[in-house]
Amino acid sequence: MATDTVAPAPGTSTAVALFQKAHGRMTTLQRIDDQINALLDQRRKLQDELRAVQTLINEEFDRVVRTELPDVPTRTLSLTEAVREHSHARVELAEAVA
Repeated sequence: MATDTVAPAPGTSTAVALFQKAHGRMTTLQRIDDQINALLDQRRKLQDELRAVQTLINEEFDRVVRTELPDVPTRTLSLTEAVREHSHARVELAEAVA
């Protein structure tokens, strides 16, 4: 692999040397393909693990929100309304300035 020149061994033809070189390259490609497939399998496994952890995180957030903060929807709605009113006032102010 270090050199691309084909120097046939004494007593062999150039064709034999070329076939040996091609075989070496094919063997290298096969090893690389095997490594890529192993990495893809590892990636799939890690993705599955990550999805499982994300599901657990979502379930934990849902549990905490439902049990520890039962008045959150009411507070969220009031905050949302306050933000809307503030945004509406800013729009009126921008129109007045323009």
